Amino acid sequence: MIRTRIYLENNAVDLYDDVAAEFTYAIDDVKEFASRNTSFSKTITIPGSSTNNKLFGHVFEFTSSNPYDNALPNVGTNFNPAVVANCVILVDNIQIFKGVLRLLQINVDRGTLEYECAVFGELGGFSNAIANLKLENLDFSGYDHAWTVENISASWQSINASGYYYPLIDYGKVSTNKHDWQYKALRPAYYVREIIDKIITGSGYTYESSFLDTNLIKRLIIPQNTKVMQQRSELILGASINVASYTSSSNIAFTTNTAGDFVYSSTNKDFTYNNPASVTSDITISFGGTVTAINPSLNSVQVQLYRNAVLIGLNTFVIDATPQNFSGVITASNVTFNQNDTLYLRIVINGEFNMSGGVLNVQSQNPEQLIPVNYGETIRMNEHIPKGIFQKDFITSIVKMFNLYITEDANREKHLIISPGTFFYERGEDTLFAINDFGDLLEVELGTYLIIEPGQSAFLDWTAKIDRAKPMVIRPMSELNARFFEYKYRPDNDYYNEQYQKKYDLGYGDRIVDTGFSFGGNKDTAQLIFSATPLVGYAGEDKVYPTIYKLSNVGPSQVEDATDHNIRIMQAKKKTTPSWQILDGATVKATYTEYGYAGNLDDPKTPENDINFGAPRELYFSLPSGEEYPDTNLFSGFWFDYVAEITDKDSKLLTAFVKLNELDIANLNFSRLIFIDGALWRLNKIIDFNTEDTTRVEFLRVIELTYQ
Repeated sequence: MIRTRIYLENNAVDLYDDVAAEFTYAIDDVKEFASRNTSFSKTITIPGSSTNNKLFGHVFEFTSSNPYDNALPNVGTNFNPAVVANCVILVDNIQIFKGVLRLLQINVDRGTLEYECAVFGELGGFSNAIANLKLENLDFSGYDHAWTVENISASWQSINASGYYYPLIDYGKVSTNKHDWQYKALRPAYYVREIIDKIITGSGYTYESSFLDTNLIKRLIIPQNTKVMQQRSELILGASINVASYTSSSNIAFTTNTAGDFVYSSTNKDFTYNNPASVTSDITISFGGTVTAINPSLNSVQVQLYRNAVLIGLNTFVIDATPQNFSGVITASNVTFNQNDTLYLRIVINGEFNMSGGVLNVQSQNPEQLIPVNYGETIRMNEHIPKGIFQKDFITSIVKMFNLYITEDANREKHLIISPGTFFYERGEDTLFAINDFGDLLEVELGTYLIIEPGQSAFLDWTAKIDRAKPMVIRPMSELNARFFEYKYRPDNDYYNEQYQKKYDLGYGDRIVDTGFSFGGNKDTAQLIFSATPLVGYAGEDKVYPTIYKLSNVGPSQVEDATDHNIRIMQAKKKTTPSWQILDGATVKATYTEYGYAGNLDDPKTPENDINFGAPRELYFSLPSGEEYPDTNLFSGFWFDYVAEITDKDSKLLTAFVKLNELDIANLNFSRLIFIDGALWRLNKIIDFNTEDTTRVEFLRVIELTYQ
């Protein structure tokens, strides 16, 4: 009798008499610092039956070329071996595995066909689903908006995990007095909570997490991170002709819609190209007007297009009587602009006329041309997401920051449960809302393990399941862990990060934990993809803000230079402040008594928590009198208990063989503690489970029974 059943995209797979497969179940690996694991199997061999051949789309045929639609199940004529297929495995009608299947190879031997496969838990499927996707693959186009002070200030009013937010960041050359700021110091940022949501749901998964709904996560942002706000556009200059009256020949005035690299004069009658890189373009101008009076001896009007005072296009109209309307188009192709080249439109007439309107478009011949975004122009949010960041790396860094555990729901397909390690392990059947170190409400399990009684729901008693005929191995964690644990942000070379690193031989916001193990290896490192961002304040100024620029020259002639920089993560908060102004050049756009703060601290004046791993050794701003730098940070809030437990002198890893059955695996829950021989253990890994023999299992000794 075949006890095992495998279902591929809900289709039964033909098997041999029974499947010889071993499954490993894991959530953590204390031997590999800050790692997270998923379940997987060793190779499963499946016969090449007619049913299985159909399920695998006859992929073994040399000339096979199946169409593929990712909206359909990955099976049959739609089978794609490069894409995972949903898989469920049952033993005696009890589900022991749910995840995805990967076809490894096909063996053909003297007319016999076999498929070698492996299955991976849903975390592996989730990781596979986003493996090659980057943050710029996410869609934020619903938040496209004009870069105006109205939209900037409106973003400060509601900090709630979605939309966009405008933090004040000193990118260099955006303020002459560090009090009033050019609008270019305020660029859109994305909410971490929404990025996570789009990554998970975009991969076809659902999730639940009270932690992701905390205020801490809701206020985390990812700012735009390029030297200049640029976006792709064939239209490198777009302007509308102003409605106006003229009494003689004149250059025509415009209102600019898209300025790009062009700067227009104070009279709005000419445009100057202001980029060292040349661009070749095509120019189209449509226009219209009415001649109201004209010298009878000169019965024409001419519209002329100039580049650098050289005529490159014109259109002439004969005027038979007045008033008389005229309209037309001027085109010029393959026009190259070098830095400081000028462009203007002129009407030549001996008389009077009214310009009724028109449009000037200068289009690059390169459809991927990057042009700066200027005040009032539309910001296309999809184009300003930090580039080159893999979604899986983003999720991994969030996991490392907050010591998160991501587990699969055993009863819901493609459903993930996300929880910080501090509140991952069960504490009883009742629940309460607890306050974590960051001041957030979390729904956690209630209870302690100080009283251990048989049948207590907070743990499972596996004492009788231990195979005493096989050796039990107990290893002190000091033999497995490194001497030093490093928690690090990624280094970056902006001025303050670089100076801090040189001065202290440590990254801003990093932390190194010395375990004191005499025999430990050198060090283990958990490094984020994000870089830290020092906060800076100036004497006599109230505002404190992130600073990301380089300095060229030395001494009093130092010049701030904007720079491309690594992705950053910050906390956002609206702050009140003495009156200040947002400027566009010398033009005051608005005056405010609040600003959009962002930084590693939740508040730069009354800080309570920090998303650095450790307190900086030097601050570049002054805290108000009586205020102290907070000791609540990522390490103390999310990692301290974990590290304390695995580095305790009594911490140990037990490896034993356990008699596990299908129900044990079906009900497997890594958050349940295990009771063995009078002690409590955390389940670390189940290695090569099979139904025929006892299974090797790793346990970590529970040291801390309560959490502060």
